[in-house]
Amino acid sequence: MPITRRNMLGLLSSSTFFLTLAPGAVISAELPPDAPTLKFPQGVASGDPQPDGIMLWTRAVPATDTSTPVHLLLQVSSNREFSTLLLQENIQTDAESDYTVRTYIDGLAPDTQYYYRFLGANKSVSRTGRTRTAPAPGQPRKVNLAFVSCQSFEQGYYGSWARMLEDDRAADTADQIQFVLHLGDFIYERCWNQHVDGTAQSRTVPPFPDGVTTQENRYAVSLADYRHLYKTYLSDPHLQAARANWPFICIWDDHEFANDNFQSFSTYDGVQILQAQRKLYSNQAWFEFIPAVLDELEAQPAHDFKPQKLGDDDTTQNQTALNSLRIYRKLSWGKYVDMVLTDGRSYRSPPCVTAGFSVSLGLPLDPVELVAITDAGSAYNEGNPPATLPYGDGSVANPAQHRAPGSMLGLEQRAWLLETIKASPAPWKLWANAMPLLPMRLDMSTLPFAGYHDSVFNVDGWAGYPYEVSVLMRYLGDENITGLVSLSGDHHMQGAGTICSSTTAADAPPVAVDFNVAGISSTPLFQDLMAVAKADHSNFASLVYRETDDGIEPVWNVSMLSGVLAAFTYAKTGFNTLTDWLGPNNANPGLQYVDTTANGYGLASFDADEMQVQLITMEDCQVPFIDPPGIRHIAKFHLPHWSAGEPPVLDGPDFERAAPFPFKAPTV
Repeated sequence: MPITRRNMLGLLSSSTFFLTLAPGAVISAELPPDAPTLKFPQGVASGDPQPDGIMLWTRAVPATDTSTPVHLLLQVSSNREFSTLLLQENIQTDAESDYTVRTYIDGLAPDTQYYYRFLGANKSVSRTGRTRTAPAPGQPRKVNLAFVSCQSFEQGYYGSWARMLEDDRAADTADQIQFVLHLGDFIYERCWNQHVDGTAQSRTVPPFPDGVTTQENRYAVSLADYRHLYKTYLSDPHLQAARANWPFICIWDDHEFANDNFQSFSTYDGVQILQAQRKLYSNQAWFEFIPAVLDELEAQPAHDFKPQKLGDDDTTQNQTALNSLRIYRKLSWGKYVDMVLTDGRSYRSPPCVTAGFSVSLGLPLDPVELVAITDAGSAYNEGNPPATLPYGDGSVANPAQHRAPGSMLGLEQRAWLLETIKASPAPWKLWANAMPLLPMRLDMSTLPFAGYHDSVFNVDGWAGYPYEVSVLMRYLGDENITGLVSLSGDHHMQGAGTICSSTTAADAPPVAVDFNVAGISSTPLFQDLMAVAKADHSNFASLVYRETDDGIEPVWNVSMLSGVLAAFTYAKTGFNTLTDWLGPNNANPGLQYVDTTANGYGLASFDADEMQVQLITMEDCQVPFIDPPGIRHIAKFHLPHWSAGEPPVLDGPDFERAAPFPFKAPTV
């Protein structure tokens, strides 16, 4: 529902404001005489640029305790010096929202840069923020964005943000970043005592106000805990500078609530526990600290946080928590790009394979076919699912035989996504997608005499929901929809490839493209895999790493790209030629690039006829720095727009500076 003047009073009570910049308006607002001196410890931010509006944010903390609302001034200008004010308005906040304040400004000019700041009494002032509006609908404007994910405060430093800021300042104006797309895991609700490999964390989150402490970690459970995390993360000067420098467009993944969650359920240690009140708290904290345009979007499902009582029974509590905040929405950037932003956690069905189920069948991993059977449920095999599973002696009952197919999006959100993509007139449909569509399977069946099955690496991601992936991709082909590009995060790796119209048919054509970005600072996937292989799974170590005189080689990249037989052979012989002969990994069709050793970020640009992507991998992000860390390598991709009936053709990777194993470094 769009904001109207009739519902302004309710918004004012929750520290959200709606202001209009009117040309020629008198700039006369002042602070009341009793206004306090303010501190702005988390800086400023802006979010979800519209052609005529933007959401502005700060946290304004009174220097002395007070039980009354805190007044502050918001100033908007066309220049950094604020020599000409376009708007100056008195707004307020209070302890109920932890002194956060959200202000939506409309009446702005499209495709225009603005500056803003917040003022308290006694010359207290926030840092200056810079933002911009989106181009007008139909305006042929090149789009430049950064896309990021997974920024654990404890596991690393924010060298990626520092490097992005410095390089963007040095770039030509035409190539500078216009906005940042944050794909989730803005915070991590759990604070581990150490890395998986036993080494110390890079930084420490201070003790939670409430929290739960286990032998291995601490985690947030209360509203104060989640607020504590956002405030801690935003104490970092480089993240704070990034939010002040560019408007952010954000979705969430799991760690904004609980690791590997679905709906309001946490799944720690494989145990599914309904925690609706905790989900409600995490939703409120996200809304308070992440500026997003939700209620302001007309005829869209998104809406602001709505405090409410949970109710008595589990079903009501779960649904009430989920309904408290809805973030899936559509944004546009001129003529070339429409963005669909989805929520892959709040409406998903439970995991198709529970923890330990495959092991109980005598299987070391989750087979592709088992995942397909249990995910599709009653729809498997065109509505004829097996009564028992084809493993062991074949007597184990199929637990999903009468179950509806799994869904990551939920039926309502999925219908909205498909309708929105189909209706888009833009040549590029950009899907902000927390988890990668890229297939990440191990072709274990190629190992001779082992009796293994091709297996899914991680059922928490889209690989655990193959039925819905096929529904989505078939729809693209059936409706002749082109230009769909997914930008994704979550897996702590860089990756790129085309996505086929079917997850099972070997001859299915590609219909979309996915670029997966590594974490800003979170531990790279390979580092965790190697620690687990060394400690608990020595039989699979050859598929993960190889020790040489020059150090460790990430054989896992070979497993994903060329297959486990090629990886195993290389680990034992060190001969690259054999890898080329034995590959590729046919279980991962379309996969063109994997670097699981990476921290970094992505840059993407869209024009009418083509898309360019750079996946930027940083040097070590787990050590402190003064100057921004260097770049280890840049993987570049080129994607021409494709016509109906044609497949997307992704060119790349081409490398700058160096190349990750097992790719060949560029010649100088």
